[in-house]
Amino acid sequence: MLVLFLAIENESDREFISGLYIQYYPIMKKKAYEITRDINVTDDIIHDAFIKLIDKIPSLRSLSCYKQTSYIVSTIKNIAIDHVRKSNTKADKQFMGEEDDMAESIEDTAMTAEEAYIVREDSEDLGELMCKLSERDRDLLYNKYIFELSNKEISVLMDIPINNLRQYLVRARKRALNLLTSENVVNKSEDLLW
Repeated sequence: MLVLFLAIENESDREFISGLYIQYYPIMKKKAYEITRDINVTDDIIHDAFIKLIDKIPSLRSLSCYKQTSYIVSTIKNIAIDHVRKSNTKADKQFMGEEDDMAESIEDTAMTAEEAYIVREDSEDLGELMCKLSERDRDLLYNKYIFELSNKEISVLMDIPINNLRQYLVRARKRALNLLTSENVVNKSEDLLW
């Protein structure tokens, strides 16, 4: 990085930008890594950021410490995002060749029309089943599995002691399972009649 700073003719500007480098290097490295997840390119991104910051020395000098920090972090963030975009574009355009074609080995995860119909029908059945549960059981199951709230959040929301909450959930699941199995037995017996 020192070679880059030698290109700055003004000694005062060179000391200023060197001070920024020393002060903000850890923050910039952390931010660049958070975005790229690649430790090998973080220093390159920091160097690119300082190339842009050198042109902005007068503006940086006029900013307060907090605004200066924000400006530098914003610069590193934008350059890191640009790097990721360029890397993704390059990877998308890379030709692998016929022997490297992996399209044949990737399984198709899209649902067929029949599978989509079955899923929709099952979710409708499950929705009807949930309506048959008591309001407390329904709220417990929705909060836990649909809204993905923690036990503590559910405890506060529903005014249930946290020590009792696990048992309430076990009982609610058991009642839902009992309803589901009894409904399935009834549906299967109806299917046999037709």
